[in-house]
Amino acid sequence: MTKDCDIQNLPANKREDALRKLGIIQEFEKFSGASIRNNGTRTEALGAYAARIGVGERTIQRWIAKYNRQGLPGLADSRGKDGVIEEVISPGAFEMFKIMYLTQQRLTVKTCWQNIHYENRNRKCGWRIPDLRGMYRYIEKHIPLSVQVLHREGMTAYEAKCAPYIEIDPDSIEPNQVWVGDHSQFNCWVRYQNEWVRPWMTVWQDLKSRMIVGWYLSIIPNQTTILLSMKRAIEKFGPPESVKIDNGKDYDSELFTGVTKQARLSKGYLDEKMMAGIYTMMDVSISFAIPFNAKAKRIERLFATIDSQFTATFNLYCGKDTKRKPEDLIEKLKDPATIRKGISLEKFETLFASYVDVYNANSHSAKDMEEQSPAEVFQSRRIHRILAPGVVDLLLRVWSRELTVGKNGVRFKGIFYGQYNSELLIHQGRKVRLSYDPDDLRNVYVYDAATFKLITIAEQNQLISYGAAINEESLRDAMREKRRVLRVAKDFRNSDITRNMDLTTLTIRAMQEVEKDRRQETGDGIQETEGQRILRPVRTPLDDQVAEHERQKVRKILRKAAGAESMREGLDIDFSVLKTKNRFEGVRLFDDRKG
Repeated sequence: MTKDCDIQNLPANKREDALRKLGIIQEFEKFSGASIRNNGTRTEALGAYAARIGVGERTIQRWIAKYNRQGLPGLADSRGKDGVIEEVISPGAFEMFKIMYLTQQRLTVKTCWQNIHYENRNRKCGWRIPDLRGMYRYIEKHIPLSVQVLHREGMTAYEAKCAPYIEIDPDSIEPNQVWVGDHSQFNCWVRYQNEWVRPWMTVWQDLKSRMIVGWYLSIIPNQTTILLSMKRAIEKFGPPESVKIDNGKDYDSELFTGVTKQARLSKGYLDEKMMAGIYTMMDVSISFAIPFNAKAKRIERLFATIDSQFTATFNLYCGKDTKRKPEDLIEKLKDPATIRKGISLEKFETLFASYVDVYNANSHSAKDMEEQSPAEVFQSRRIHRILAPGVVDLLLRVWSRELTVGKNGVRFKGIFYGQYNSELLIHQGRKVRLSYDPDDLRNVYVYDAATFKLITIAEQNQLISYGAAINEESLRDAMREKRRVLRVAKDFRNSDITRNMDLTTLTIRAMQEVEKDRRQETGDGIQETEGQRILRPVRTPLDDQVAEHERQKVRKILRKAAGAESMREGLDIDFSVLKTKNRFEGVRLFDDRKG
Protein backbone atom coordinates (compact mmCIF):
# COMPACT_ATOMS: atom_id res chain seq x y z
CA MET A 1 0.00 0.00 0.00
CA THR A 2 1.51 3.35 -1.06
CA LYS A 3 1.11 6.57 0.81
CA ASP A 4 -0.65 8.25 -2.12
CA CYS A 5 -3.12 5.47 -2.91
CA ASP A 6 -6.18 7.22 -1.45
CA ILE A 7 -5.72 10.61 -3.11
CA GLN A 8 -8.80 10.04 -5.23
CA ASN A 9 -10.98 9.62 -2.12
CA LEU A 10 -10.28 13.21 -1.00
CA PRO A 11 -12.69 16.03 -1.86
CA ALA A 12 -11.45 18.10 -4.83
CA ASN A 13 -10.60 21.24 -2.87
CA LYS A 14 -8.72 19.30 -0.22
CA ARG A 15 -6.94 17.22 -2.84
CA GLU A 16 -5.70 20.35 -4.60
CA ASP A 17 -4.54 21.84 -1.28
CA ALA A 18 -2.71 18.63 -0.37
CA LEU A 19 -0.99 18.55 -3.77
CA ARG A 20 0.09 22.18 -3.33
CA LYS A 21 1.69 21.36 0.02
CA LEU A 22 3.36 18.31 -1.50
CA GLY A 23 4.88 20.49 -4.22
CA ILE A 24 6.29 22.86 -1.59
CA ILE A 25 7.81 19.91 0.29
CA GLN A 26 9.40 18.52 -2.89
CA GLU A 27 10.82 21.91 -3.87
CA PHE A 28 12.25 22.35 -0.36
CA GLU A 29 13.95 18.97 -0.49
CA LYS A 30 15.69 19.98 -3.74
CA PHE A 31 16.65 23.37 -2.28
CA SER A 32 17.94 21.76 0.89
CA GLY A 33 20.03 19.21 -1.03
CA ALA A 34 21.72 21.94 -3.03
CA SER A 35 22.42 23.93 0.14
CA ILE A 36 24.05 20.97 1.86
CA ARG A 37 26.25 20.29 -1.19
CA ASN A 38 27.52 23.90 -0.90
CA ASN A 39 28.51 23.28 2.76
CA GLY A 40 25.26 24.70 4.12
CA THR A 41 22.87 23.12 6.66
CA ARG A 42 19.29 21.93 6.39
CA THR A 43 18.23 24.44 9.04
CA GLU A 44 19.72 27.32 7.09
CA ALA A 45 18.07 26.05 3.94
CA LEU A 46 14.68 25.86 5.72
CA GLY A 47 14.93 29.46 6.90
CA ALA A 48 15.94 30.77 3.47
CA TYR A 49 13.27 28.73 1.63
CA ALA A 50 10.48 29.71 4.05
CA ALA A 51 11.37 33.41 3.66
CA ARG A 52 11.36 33.11 -0.11
CA ILE A 53 7.86 31.54 -0.40
CA GLY A 54 6.30 33.36 2.57
CA VAL A 55 5.43 30.26 4.64
CA GLY A 56 6.53 29.74 8.25
CA GLU A 57 9.39 27.39 9.04
CA ARG A 58 7.32 25.42 11.58
CA THR A 59 4.49 25.05 9.07
CA ILE A 60 6.82 23.48 6.55
CA GLN A 61 8.25 21.18 9.24
CA ARG A 62 4.72 20.13 10.27
CA TRP A 63 3.80 19.35 6.65
CA ILE A 64 6.93 17.23 6.23
CA ALA A 65 6.20 15.30 9.44
CA LYS A 66 2.59 14.65 8.44
CA TYR A 67 3.61 13.52 4.96
CA ASN A 68 6.21 11.13 6.41
CA ARG A 69 3.61 9.63 8.75
CA GLN A 70 0.47 9.59 6.64
CA GLY A 71 1.41 10.27 3.06
CA LEU A 72 -0.56 12.69 0.91
CA PRO A 73 -3.83 12.36 2.93
CA GLY A 74 -1.92 13.73 5.91
CA LEU A 75 -1.52 17.03 4.07
CA ALA A 76 -5.27 17.43 3.61
CA ASP A 77 -7.23 19.76 5.85
CA SER A 78 -9.37 17.58 8.16
CA ARG A 79 -11.60 20.41 9.38
CA GLY A 80 -15.24 20.89 8.38
CA LYS A 81 -17.96 18.44 7.39
CA ASP A 82 -15.87 17.18 4.50
CA GLY A 83 -13.05 16.12 6.84
CA VAL A 84 -11.13 13.01 5.86
CA ILE A 85 -10.32 11.57 9.29
CA GLU A 86 -12.38 8.46 8.67
CA GLU A 87 -10.52 7.75 5.44
CA VAL A 88 -6.99 8.36 6.71
CA ILE A 89 -6.45 5.64 9.34
CA SER A 90 -5.56 2.19 8.13
CA PRO A 91 -7.49 -0.80 9.51
CA GLY A 92 -4.26 -2.40 10.69
CA ALA A 93 -3.23 0.70 12.59
CA PHE A 94 -6.65 0.98 14.23
CA GLU A 95 -6.66 -2.69 15.26
CA MET A 96 -3.26 -2.31 16.92
CA PHE A 97 -4.46 0.85 18.62
CA LYS A 98 -7.52 -0.95 20.04
CA ILE A 99 -5.39 -3.83 21.32
CA MET A 100 -3.37 -1.40 23.43
CA TYR A 101 -6.11 1.08 24.32
CA LEU A 102 -8.93 -1.29 25.29
CA THR A 103 -7.30 -2.87 28.35
CA GLN A 104 -7.59 -2.27 32.08
CA GLN A 105 -4.03 -0.93 32.02
CA ARG A 106 -5.78 2.22 30.74
CA LEU A 107 -2.99 3.49 28.50
CA THR A 108 -3.62 7.03 27.31
CA VAL A 109 -4.64 7.85 23.75
CA LYS A 110 -1.34 9.63 23.25
CA THR A 111 0.71 6.63 24.36
CA CYS A 112 -1.15 4.24 22.07
CA TRP A 113 -0.96 6.75 19.21
CA GLN A 114 2.80 7.10 19.64
CA ASN A 115 3.18 3.31 19.74
CA ILE A 116 1.40 2.72 16.44
CA HIS A 117 3.48 5.50 14.86
CA TYR A 118 6.64 3.72 16.03
CA GLU A 119 5.42 0.39 14.68
CA ASN A 120 4.49 2.04 11.40
CA ARG A 121 7.99 3.48 10.93
CA ASN A 122 9.91 0.52 12.36
CA ARG A 123 8.06 -2.17 10.39
CA LYS A 124 7.41 0.05 7.34
CA CYS A 125 3.71 -0.81 7.39
CA GLY A 126 2.68 2.16 5.27
CA TRP A 127 -0.29 2.86 7.61
CA ARG A 128 -2.28 6.04 7.38
CA ILE A 129 -2.52 7.56 10.88
CA PRO A 130 -4.23 10.85 11.79
CA ASP A 131 -2.70 13.43 14.08
CA LEU A 132 -3.41 13.27 17.82
CA ARG A 133 -6.45 15.54 17.76
CA GLY A 134 -7.84 13.59 14.87
CA MET A 135 -7.27 10.37 16.80
CA TYR A 136 -9.33 11.69 19.72
CA ARG A 137 -12.18 12.55 17.35
CA TYR A 138 -11.98 9.17 15.65
CA ILE A 139 -12.16 7.33 18.98
CA GLU A 140 -15.19 9.34 20.01
CA LYS A 141 -17.01 8.38 16.80
CA HIS A 142 -15.89 4.77 16.38
CA ILE A 143 -15.36 3.28 19.88
CA PRO A 144 -18.65 3.38 21.80
CA LEU A 145 -18.58 4.52 25.42
CA SER A 146 -19.92 1.16 26.61
CA VAL A 147 -17.04 -0.63 24.88
CA GLN A 148 -14.48 1.71 26.45
CA VAL A 149 -15.96 1.28 29.94
CA LEU A 150 -16.19 -2.52 29.67
CA HIS A 151 -12.62 -3.05 28.48
CA ARG A 152 -10.89 -0.24 30.36
CA GLU A 153 -12.81 -0.22 33.67
CA GLY A 154 -14.21 -3.76 33.93
CA MET A 155 -17.55 -5.49 34.24
CA THR A 156 -18.51 -3.83 37.52
CA ALA A 157 -18.19 -0.35 36.05
CA TYR A 158 -19.98 -1.48 32.91
CA GLU A 159 -22.92 -2.79 34.92
CA ALA A 160 -23.12 0.45 36.91
CA LYS A 161 -22.65 2.92 34.05
CA CYS A 162 -23.77 1.32 30.81
CA ALA A 163 -25.67 -1.95 31.20
CA PRO A 164 -29.43 -1.78 30.58
CA TYR A 165 -31.60 -2.58 33.57
CA ILE A 166 -35.21 -3.46 34.24
CA GLU A 167 -37.21 -0.57 35.60
CA ILE A 168 -39.70 -1.23 38.37
CA ASP A 169 -43.32 -0.61 37.53
CA PRO A 170 -44.46 1.65 40.42
CA ASP A 171 -48.03 0.37 40.09
CA SER A 172 -46.93 -3.23 40.63
CA ILE A 173 -46.17 -2.77 44.34
CA GLU A 174 -48.08 -1.34 47.28
CA PRO A 175 -46.85 0.98 50.03
CA ASN A 176 -45.28 -0.88 52.94
CA GLN A 177 -44.83 -3.98 50.78
CA VAL A 178 -41.11 -3.81 49.94
CA TRP A 179 -38.42 -2.09 52.00
CA VAL A 180 -34.87 -1.40 50.84
CA GLY A 181 -32.02 -1.18 53.35
CA ASP A 182 -28.42 -0.06 53.09
CA HIS A 183 -25.55 1.77 54.80
CA SER A 184 -24.04 5.10 53.79
CA GLN A 185 -21.37 7.26 55.40
CA PHE A 186 -22.09 10.95 55.99
CA ASN A 187 -19.70 13.29 54.19
CA CYS A 188 -19.05 15.45 57.25
CA TRP A 189 -17.16 15.32 60.53
CA VAL A 190 -18.65 15.31 64.04
CA ARG A 191 -17.24 14.86 67.53
CA TYR A 192 -17.46 11.49 69.28
CA GLN A 193 -15.47 10.57 72.39
CA ASN A 194 -13.11 13.52 71.89
CA GLU A 195 -12.32 12.53 68.30
CA TRP A 196 -13.46 13.51 64.82
CA VAL A 197 -15.54 10.80 63.14
CA ARG A 198 -17.67 10.46 60.03
CA PRO A 199 -20.84 8.70 61.18
CA TRP A 200 -22.73 6.07 59.21
CA MET A 201 -26.46 5.79 58.68
CA THR A 202 -28.32 2.53 58.24
CA VAL A 203 -31.61 3.32 56.56
CA TRP A 204 -34.77 1.45 55.56
CA GLN A 205 -36.85 3.06 52.82
CA ASP A 206 -40.25 1.98 51.51
CA LEU A 207 -39.81 1.23 47.83
CA LYS A 208 -43.21 2.50 46.70
CA SER A 209 -43.62 5.70 48.72
CA ARG A 210 -39.89 6.49 49.18
CA MET A 211 -40.64 7.08 52.84
CA ILE A 212 -37.82 6.60 55.38
CA VAL A 213 -39.43 4.05 57.71
CA GLY A 214 -36.43 3.32 59.97
CA TRP A 215 -32.87 4.48 60.51
CA TYR A 216 -29.96 4.14 62.91
CA LEU A 217 -26.70 6.13 63.22
CA SER A 218 -23.43 4.47 64.26
CA ILE A 219 -19.69 4.74 64.02
CA ILE A 220 -19.30 1.35 62.30
CA PRO A 221 -22.14 -0.22 60.28
CA ASN A 222 -22.91 -3.93 60.47
CA GLN A 223 -25.77 -6.41 60.71
CA THR A 224 -26.55 -5.15 64.22
CA THR A 225 -27.34 -1.65 62.93
CA ILE A 226 -29.51 -3.22 60.23
CA LEU A 227 -31.53 -5.06 62.87
CA LEU A 228 -31.82 -2.06 65.18
CA SER A 229 -33.03 0.19 62.37
CA MET A 230 -35.44 -2.54 61.29
CA LYS A 231 -36.74 -2.80 64.86
CA ARG A 232 -37.54 0.92 64.90
CA ALA A 233 -39.37 0.59 61.61
CA ILE A 234 -41.43 -2.47 62.55
CA GLU A 235 -42.42 -0.99 65.91
CA LYS A 236 -43.98 1.93 64.02
CA PHE A 237 -45.36 0.38 60.84
CA GLY A 238 -45.29 -3.41 61.18
CA PRO A 239 -43.19 -5.73 59.01
CA PRO A 240 -43.13 -5.49 55.20
CA GLU A 241 -43.70 -8.43 52.90
CA SER A 242 -40.20 -8.29 51.45
CA VAL A 243 -36.86 -6.56 52.03
CA LYS A 244 -33.81 -5.97 49.86
CA ILE A 245 -30.48 -5.29 51.52
CA ASP A 246 -26.89 -4.84 50.41
CA ASN A 247 -24.81 -7.91 49.58
CA GLY A 248 -22.65 -9.42 52.32
CA LYS A 249 -19.56 -9.39 50.12
CA ASP A 250 -19.97 -5.67 49.69
CA TYR A 251 -19.24 -5.10 53.38
CA ASP A 252 -16.53 -7.72 53.45
CA SER A 253 -14.45 -6.18 50.67
CA GLU A 254 -15.48 -2.68 49.70
CA LEU A 255 -15.84 -1.06 53.10
CA PHE A 256 -12.92 -2.70 54.91
CA THR A 257 -10.29 -3.42 52.29
CA GLY A 258 -6.86 -3.20 53.77
CA VAL A 259 -7.57 -4.69 57.19
CA THR A 260 -7.39 -8.27 58.37
CA LYS A 261 -10.20 -10.70 57.71
CA GLN A 262 -10.85 -10.92 61.45
CA ALA A 263 -11.25 -7.15 61.61
CA ARG A 264 -13.63 -7.21 58.64
CA LEU A 265 -15.70 -9.95 60.24
CA SER A 266 -15.98 -8.02 63.50
CA LYS A 267 -16.71 -4.64 61.88
CA GLY A 268 -18.70 -5.05 58.74
CA TYR A 269 -19.54 -8.66 58.06
CA LEU A 270 -23.08 -9.34 56.95
CA ASP A 271 -24.18 -12.88 57.79
CA GLU A 272 -26.66 -13.58 55.01
CA LYS A 273 -27.73 -16.92 56.51
CA MET A 274 -28.55 -15.36 59.88
CA MET A 275 -30.32 -12.38 58.34
CA ALA A 276 -32.40 -14.60 56.10
CA GLY A 277 -33.33 -16.82 59.03
CA ILE A 278 -34.62 -13.93 61.15
CA TYR A 279 -36.72 -12.44 58.37
CA THR A 280 -38.10 -15.85 57.42
CA MET A 281 -39.45 -16.23 60.95
CA MET A 282 -41.34 -12.95 60.41
CA ASP A 283 -42.60 -14.23 57.03
CA VAL A 284 -40.56 -11.55 55.27
CA SER A 285 -38.81 -12.58 52.07
CA ILE A 286 -35.27 -11.27 51.65
CA SER A 287 -33.01 -10.60 48.68
CA PHE A 288 -29.48 -9.25 48.44
CA ALA A 289 -28.58 -6.54 45.94
CA ILE A 290 -25.89 -7.06 43.32
CA PRO A 291 -22.55 -5.86 44.75
CA PHE A 292 -21.32 -2.45 43.53
CA ASN A 293 -24.40 -1.95 41.36
CA ALA A 294 -26.22 1.27 42.21
CA LYS A 295 -29.15 0.37 39.94
CA ALA A 296 -29.81 -2.69 42.09
CA LYS A 297 -30.13 -0.38 45.12
CA ARG A 298 -32.66 2.37 44.52
CA ILE A 299 -31.88 3.74 47.97
CA GLU A 300 -28.65 5.23 46.57
CA ARG A 301 -30.75 8.12 45.20
CA LEU A 302 -31.98 8.81 48.73
CA PHE A 303 -28.40 9.00 50.00
CA ALA A 304 -27.54 11.54 47.30
CA THR A 305 -30.55 13.63 48.34
CA ILE A 306 -29.57 13.48 52.01
CA ASP A 307 -26.06 14.57 51.10
CA SER A 308 -27.19 17.62 49.15
CA GLN A 309 -30.07 18.68 51.43
CA PHE A 310 -28.70 17.83 54.87
CA THR A 311 -25.02 16.89 55.07
CA ALA A 312 -23.74 19.69 52.82
CA THR A 313 -25.17 22.30 55.20
CA PHE A 314 -22.63 21.50 57.93
CA ASN A 315 -19.51 23.59 58.35
CA LEU A 316 -17.27 20.50 58.30
CA TYR A 317 -18.72 19.03 55.11
CA CYS A 318 -15.91 17.09 53.40
CA GLY A 319 -17.48 16.49 49.98
CA LYS A 320 -18.29 13.30 48.12
CA ASP A 321 -14.76 12.98 46.76
CA THR A 322 -11.39 14.71 46.80
CA LYS A 323 -12.44 17.10 44.04
CA ARG A 324 -15.21 18.50 46.25
CA LYS A 325 -13.18 18.53 49.44
CA PRO A 326 -12.82 22.08 50.86
CA GLU A 327 -9.23 23.32 50.78
CA ASP A 328 -9.30 24.53 54.40
CA LEU A 329 -10.88 21.38 55.87
CA ILE A 330 -7.66 20.01 57.41
CA GLU A 331 -6.91 23.33 59.09
CA LYS A 332 -10.46 23.50 60.47
CA LEU A 333 -10.22 20.02 61.99
CA LYS A 334 -7.01 21.03 63.79
CA ASP A 335 -8.30 24.41 64.97
CA PRO A 336 -8.94 24.38 68.78
CA ALA A 337 -11.96 26.69 68.37
CA THR A 338 -13.52 24.31 65.83
CA ILE A 339 -12.88 21.37 68.14
CA ARG A 340 -14.62 23.15 71.04
CA LYS A 341 -17.61 24.09 68.90
CA GLY A 342 -17.72 20.81 66.98
CA ILE A 343 -21.17 19.24 66.83
CA SER A 344 -21.51 16.05 68.85
CA LEU A 345 -22.84 12.79 67.46
CA GLU A 346 -25.89 13.06 69.76
CA LYS A 347 -26.73 16.55 68.44
CA PHE A 348 -26.14 15.37 64.89
CA GLU A 349 -28.55 12.48 65.43
CA THR A 350 -31.22 14.87 66.76
CA LEU A 351 -30.87 17.09 63.69
CA PHE A 352 -31.04 14.09 61.37
CA ALA A 353 -34.26 12.93 63.06
CA SER A 354 -35.80 16.35 62.35
CA TYR A 355 -34.64 16.18 58.73
CA VAL A 356 -36.22 12.73 58.27
CA ASP A 357 -39.57 14.04 59.51
CA VAL A 358 -39.41 16.97 57.06
CA TYR A 359 -38.30 14.72 54.17
CA ASN A 360 -41.21 12.34 54.74
CA ALA A 361 -43.69 15.24 54.89
CA ASN A 362 -42.49 17.13 51.78
CA SER A 363 -44.00 16.50 48.35
CA HIS A 364 -41.89 14.45 45.94
CA SER A 365 -41.29 15.34 42.29
CA ALA A 366 -41.14 11.77 40.97
CA LYS A 367 -43.69 10.99 38.26
CA ASP A 368 -45.41 8.18 40.16
CA MET A 369 -45.66 10.28 43.36
CA GLU A 370 -48.12 12.78 41.80
CA GLU A 371 -46.74 15.64 43.93
CA GLN A 372 -47.61 13.78 47.15
CA SER A 373 -45.29 13.41 50.11
CA PRO A 374 -43.78 10.02 51.00
CA ALA A 375 -45.92 9.94 54.15
CA GLU A 376 -49.12 10.54 52.16
CA VAL A 377 -48.36 7.75 49.70
CA PHE A 378 -47.33 5.40 52.51
CA GLN A 379 -50.59 5.99 54.40
CA SER A 380 -52.70 5.35 51.30
CA ARG A 381 -52.55 1.64 52.02
CA ARG A 382 -54.93 0.78 54.81
CA ILE A 383 -53.82 -2.80 55.38
CA HIS A 384 -50.63 -3.23 57.40
CA ARG A 385 -49.09 -6.39 58.83
CA ILE A 386 -48.46 -6.70 62.57
CA LEU A 387 -46.54 -9.04 64.83
CA ALA A 388 -47.63 -10.53 68.13
CA PRO A 389 -46.68 -8.47 71.19
CA GLY A 390 -43.10 -9.02 72.25
CA VAL A 391 -42.00 -10.82 69.06
CA VAL A 392 -40.08 -7.84 67.73
CA ASP A 393 -38.03 -7.65 70.93
CA LEU A 394 -37.23 -11.35 70.73
CA LEU A 395 -36.20 -11.41 67.08
CA LEU A 396 -34.53 -8.10 66.54
CA ARG A 397 -31.96 -8.29 69.29
CA VAL A 398 -28.22 -8.13 68.80
CA TRP A 399 -27.09 -11.50 67.43
CA SER A 400 -23.76 -13.25 67.36
CA ARG A 401 -22.25 -15.24 64.55
CA GLU A 402 -22.27 -19.03 64.71
CA LEU A 403 -20.43 -20.31 67.81
CA THR A 404 -19.49 -23.80 68.94
CA VAL A 405 -20.50 -25.15 72.37
CA GLY A 406 -17.50 -26.41 74.33
CA LYS A 407 -17.04 -28.26 77.60
CA ASN A 408 -17.13 -24.99 79.54
CA GLY A 409 -20.15 -23.64 77.70
CA VAL A 410 -20.04 -21.17 74.84
CA ARG A 411 -17.42 -18.44 74.55
CA PHE A 412 -18.50 -14.99 73.35
CA LYS A 413 -16.57 -11.70 73.55
CA GLY A 414 -13.97 -13.44 75.71
CA ILE A 415 -16.56 -14.61 78.27
CA PHE A 416 -17.87 -18.15 78.82
CA TYR A 417 -21.57 -18.76 79.39
CA GLY A 418 -23.46 -21.85 80.61
CA GLN A 419 -20.71 -23.78 82.36
CA TYR A 420 -23.15 -25.94 84.35
CA ASN A 421 -26.16 -25.52 82.07
CA SER A 422 -27.49 -29.02 81.38
CA GLU A 423 -29.52 -27.91 78.33
CA LEU A 424 -26.39 -26.46 76.79
CA LEU A 425 -24.28 -29.49 77.73
CA ILE A 426 -26.13 -31.86 75.41
CA HIS A 427 -25.38 -29.47 72.52
CA GLN A 428 -21.62 -29.68 73.09
CA GLY A 429 -19.77 -29.55 69.77
CA ARG A 430 -22.77 -28.10 67.92
CA LYS A 431 -23.26 -24.68 66.36
CA VAL A 432 -25.38 -22.11 68.18
CA ARG A 433 -26.14 -18.39 68.03
CA LEU A 434 -26.53 -15.97 70.89
CA SER A 435 -28.82 -12.99 71.21
CA TYR A 436 -28.11 -10.47 73.93
CA ASP A 437 -28.57 -7.03 75.34
CA PRO A 438 -25.33 -5.11 74.67
CA ASP A 439 -25.84 -3.19 77.92
CA ASP A 440 -26.22 -6.34 80.04
CA LEU A 441 -24.02 -9.33 79.22
CA ARG A 442 -24.76 -11.24 82.42
CA ASN A 443 -27.15 -13.51 80.50
CA VAL A 444 -27.43 -14.53 76.86
CA TYR A 445 -30.11 -16.38 74.92
CA VAL A 446 -28.75 -19.46 73.16
CA TYR A 447 -30.40 -20.68 69.93
CA ASP A 448 -29.79 -23.55 67.56
CA ALA A 449 -27.82 -22.04 64.68
CA ALA A 450 -29.84 -23.78 61.98
CA THR A 451 -33.41 -23.61 63.31
CA PHE A 452 -33.19 -20.57 65.64
CA LYS A 453 -34.98 -22.63 68.30
CA LEU A 454 -34.27 -21.39 71.82
CA ILE A 455 -32.07 -23.83 73.74
CA THR A 456 -31.56 -22.03 77.02
CA ILE A 457 -30.75 -18.79 78.79
CA ALA A 458 -27.12 -19.09 79.82
CA GLU A 459 -25.50 -17.19 82.67
CA GLN A 460 -22.00 -15.80 82.64
CA ASN A 461 -19.49 -18.21 84.16
CA GLN A 462 -18.07 -17.22 87.53
CA LEU A 463 -14.32 -16.66 87.61
CA ILE A 464 -12.17 -17.35 90.66
CA SER A 465 -8.98 -15.41 91.23
CA TYR A 466 -5.81 -17.47 91.21
CA GLY A 467 -4.80 -18.40 94.76
CA ALA A 468 -7.95 -16.93 96.31
CA ALA A 469 -9.65 -18.84 99.12
CA ILE A 470 -12.97 -20.50 98.29
CA ASN A 471 -15.54 -20.88 101.02
CA GLU A 472 -16.92 -24.33 101.67
CA GLU A 473 -20.47 -23.49 100.66
CA SER A 474 -19.40 -22.14 97.26
CA LEU A 475 -17.26 -25.20 96.67
CA ARG A 476 -20.17 -27.53 97.56
CA ASP A 477 -22.45 -25.64 95.18
CA ALA A 478 -19.93 -25.91 92.38
CA MET A 479 -19.38 -29.64 92.95
CA ARG A 480 -23.15 -30.18 93.16
CA GLU A 481 -23.62 -28.47 89.79
CA LYS A 482 -20.79 -30.48 88.31
CA ARG A 483 -22.37 -33.76 89.50
CA ARG A 484 -25.75 -32.69 88.17
CA VAL A 485 -24.29 -32.01 84.75
CA LEU A 486 -22.52 -35.38 84.80
CA ARG A 487 -25.78 -37.11 85.76
CA VAL A 488 -27.55 -35.48 82.83
CA ALA A 489 -24.89 -36.78 80.48
CA LYS A 490 -25.11 -40.28 81.97
CA ASP A 491 -28.89 -40.37 81.84
CA PHE A 492 -28.87 -39.48 78.16
CA ARG A 493 -28.91 -43.23 77.40
CA ASN A 494 -31.04 -45.91 79.07
CA SER A 495 -28.52 -48.08 80.93
CA ASP A 496 -31.21 -50.61 81.92
CA ILE A 497 -31.30 -51.90 78.35
CA THR A 498 -27.60 -52.78 78.30
CA ARG A 499 -27.12 -53.79 81.93
CA ASN A 500 -27.42 -57.57 81.24
CA MET A 501 -26.15 -57.44 77.67
CA ASP A 502 -23.01 -59.30 76.60
CA LEU A 503 -21.75 -56.45 74.46
CA THR A 504 -18.55 -58.21 73.43
CA THR A 505 -20.32 -61.28 72.10
CA LEU A 506 -22.91 -59.07 70.39
CA THR A 507 -20.23 -57.04 68.66
CA ILE A 508 -18.27 -60.10 67.49
CA ARG A 509 -21.38 -61.81 66.09
CA ALA A 510 -22.44 -58.63 64.35
CA MET A 511 -19.01 -58.35 62.72
CA GLN A 512 -19.22 -61.98 61.60
CA GLU A 513 -22.66 -61.37 60.15
CA VAL A 514 -21.47 -58.33 58.22
CA GLU A 515 -18.52 -60.24 56.77
CA LYS A 516 -20.78 -63.16 55.86
CA ASP A 517 -23.16 -60.84 54.02
CA ARG A 518 -20.25 -59.23 52.19
CA ARG A 519 -18.93 -62.61 50.98
CA GLN A 520 -22.34 -63.64 49.73
CA GLU A 521 -22.70 -60.39 47.80
CA THR A 522 -19.22 -60.41 46.27
CA GLY A 523 -18.50 -64.13 46.11
CA ASP A 524 -15.16 -63.58 47.83
CA GLY A 525 -13.52 -66.14 50.04
CA ILE A 526 -10.71 -65.95 52.48
CA GLN A 527 -7.45 -67.35 51.11
CA GLU A 528 -5.36 -68.91 53.84
CA THR A 529 -1.60 -68.79 53.55
CA GLU A 530 0.19 -72.00 54.49
CA GLY A 531 3.63 -72.17 56.00
CA GLN A 532 5.49 -70.33 58.70
CA ARG A 533 4.80 -66.70 59.46
CA ILE A 534 7.44 -64.22 58.33
CA LEU A 535 8.64 -61.85 61.04
CA ARG A 536 10.16 -58.55 59.88
CA PRO A 537 12.06 -56.70 62.64
CA VAL A 538 11.51 -52.97 62.86
CA ARG A 539 14.43 -50.86 64.00
CA THR A 540 13.84 -47.98 66.40
CA PRO A 541 16.19 -45.45 68.03
CA LEU A 542 15.55 -47.10 71.41
CA ASP A 543 16.67 -50.58 70.46
CA ASP A 544 20.05 -50.23 72.23
CA GLN A 545 18.72 -48.45 75.31
CA VAL A 546 16.74 -51.23 77.00
CA ALA A 547 19.57 -52.23 79.32
CA GLU A 548 20.27 -48.60 80.21
CA HIS A 549 16.62 -48.08 81.15
CA GLU A 550 16.77 -51.12 83.47
CA ARG A 551 20.02 -49.85 85.03
CA GLN A 552 18.49 -46.44 85.72
CA LYS A 553 15.48 -48.02 87.38
CA VAL A 554 17.68 -50.04 89.76
CA ARG A 555 19.93 -47.04 90.42
CA LYS A 556 16.88 -45.04 91.44
CA ILE A 557 15.91 -47.81 93.89
CA LEU A 558 19.38 -47.94 95.35
CA ARG A 559 19.51 -44.19 95.89
CA LYS A 560 16.40 -44.39 97.99
CA ALA A 561 18.18 -46.78 100.37
CA ALA A 562 19.53 -45.24 103.58
CA GLY A 563 22.96 -43.73 103.12
CA ALA A 564 22.92 -44.05 99.32
CA GLU A 565 21.61 -40.58 98.45
CA SER A 566 25.07 -39.35 97.47
CA MET A 567 25.93 -42.31 95.18
CA ARG A 568 27.08 -40.93 91.83
CA GLU A 569 28.50 -44.01 90.08
CA GLY A 570 26.69 -47.23 89.43
CA LEU A 571 28.05 -50.60 90.50
CA ASP A 572 29.41 -52.90 87.84
CA ILE A 573 26.95 -55.71 88.49
CA ASP A 574 24.26 -57.53 86.59
CA PHE A 575 21.13 -55.62 87.65
CA SER A 576 18.83 -58.24 86.14
CA VAL A 577 19.46 -60.56 89.10
CA LEU A 578 18.02 -57.90 91.44
CA LYS A 579 14.68 -57.93 89.67
CA THR A 580 11.87 -59.72 91.48
CA LYS A 581 11.14 -62.86 89.60
CA ASN A 582 7.56 -63.21 88.41
CA ARG A 583 6.37 -66.55 89.70
CA PHE A 584 3.89 -66.81 86.86
CA GLU A 585 6.49 -66.19 84.16
CA GLY A 586 6.31 -68.86 81.48
CA VAL A 587 2.82 -69.99 82.48
CA ARG A 588 0.33 -69.85 79.60
CA LEU A 589 -3.23 -68.77 80.27
CA PHE A 590 -4.45 -70.75 77.27
CA ASP A 591 -2.73 -73.79 75.87
CA ASP A 592 -2.72 -73.27 72.12
CA ARG A 593 -0.83 -76.44 71.40
CA LYS A 594 -2.52 -78.76 68.98
CA GLY A 595 -3.74 -82.00 70.48
